[in-house]
Amino acid sequence: MGDPRAGPRPGLADHAAVAGILGLTLLNVVPYLVWMPLSLVLAPLARARARRALGAPPPLPHDPAPESGAAPAGGRVYVVAGEESGDRLLAAVVRALKERAPGVEVRGLAGPQSRAAGVVLDEDVTARAAFGLFGVARSLGFWWGLVARTLARWRAAPPDLLLTVDFPGLNVRLARLARRRGIRTVHLVAPQLWAHAPWRAWRWRRALDLLLTAYPFEPALLRGAGLPARFVGHPLFEAPLGPARTGGPLPAAGAVVELWPGSRPRELRRHAALLVEAAAEIEARRPDTRFRVVLAREAHRAAFEGAAARARRRPRTLALSGGPPPPDPALLGALATSGTATAELAVAQVPMVVFYRVDPLERVLAWLVLTAPFIALPNLVLGRRAVPERVVVRRAAARRLAADLLAQVATEAEWRRTRETLGGVRRRLEVGGVAARTAATVLQALARAGP
Repeated sequence: MGDPRAGPRPGLADHAAVAGILGLTLLNVVPYLVWMPLSLVLAPLARARARRALGAPPPLPHDPAPESGAAPAGGRVYVVAGEESGDRLLAAVVRALKERAPGVEVRGLAGPQSRAAGVVLDEDVTARAAFGLFGVARSLGFWWGLVARTLARWRAAPPDLLLTVDFPGLNVRLARLARRRGIRTVHLVAPQLWAHAPWRAWRWRRALDLLLTAYPFEPALLRGAGLPARFVGHPLFEAPLGPARTGGPLPAAGAVVELWPGSRPRELRRHAALLVEAAAEIEARRPDTRFRVVLAREAHRAAFEGAAARARRRPRTLALSGGPPPPDPALLGALATSGTATAELAVAQVPMVVFYRVDPLERVLAWLVLTAPFIALPNLVLGRRAVPERVVVRRAAARRLAADLLAQVATEAEWRRTRETLGGVRRRLEVGGVAARTAATVLQALARAGP
């Protein structure tokens, strides 16, 4: 692993560049202030345009046309993955890249999985991932120094291409600085510009040469923002997929409902009591139902239990499970927070209700800044309302969540209809060769970056 103190020391120009980027970040409030007075007109128009775009047939995965000659014999690729999930994704791409072009040098800012795949790490940044305004503010000194040191390294040994993965807060700024220096830029995992705050698109247009998306609906929504997007597939849904988690007849006695509260502490605090009360509502109508809370990590158990203690009602049985849920033929459905988990449930053909809880003021602001017609990934993938979704303000919504789920599994016919609909999501997301396709696209961009 690289020592941050190793290599060239940042100069005045490097720190000035970081200060300039920070200044531009503070100016981001200007387009927000311009949008808000016009949002009563602009936001509904944007949602209608997005709905039309989602109605078009989804694109096939992008496979770069074979270039004349072999893969690049050399070249420098600098990579950045700022959190654990991005490090895992980057590692798979780097392994595929090394197989195709062993002579390409890959170094950068990532974590242990990328290092094991062959990346020469200048610094391991995955343990320092910061989220939210206050999280970034508390660690501003670290990130300032990191970017300044990176610019100094680029000055001493300029890379031919910068490959960034997710982590948009840092990566859009690094990509902009790289592009100013004549470095070709590719970003993997689209920022959710298609979902909200469209004024951010101009930053990405100025920063990227190519954007690689994980979901098939994203290129159509990003095209309106002027971004050069290509669908390459999502590593979670690499073909061939395993069997669906539901099947056979509608589960009867002893059926299981899963509760997915989200993976971040704020989500756990907001959603735990609501989910527990919704489970109690389901139990009141189906007394023999069992419930399982699916936590992203076992370490989240205490946080969930603490937040769930505020629930006014609880079901008799509530098991907590950290990590991937076990196979269970009695699985009936799920209540899930909006996010990647809803795509995982759809691919597993699990009937679900998707929700997200917000404060009253956030609910108003969401209506003014949201530009996507849906919040649930299954609905976005299919371009229509395939599963119920709700943005909720009060815990009284627990009754509605319970009713929405039970309506999907009320009869054998409804159960089969819901699963068949989710099968359409599964077919659109199941893509083979994701890492290899991504690596081939990166190498094509690297070849074009040459003289």
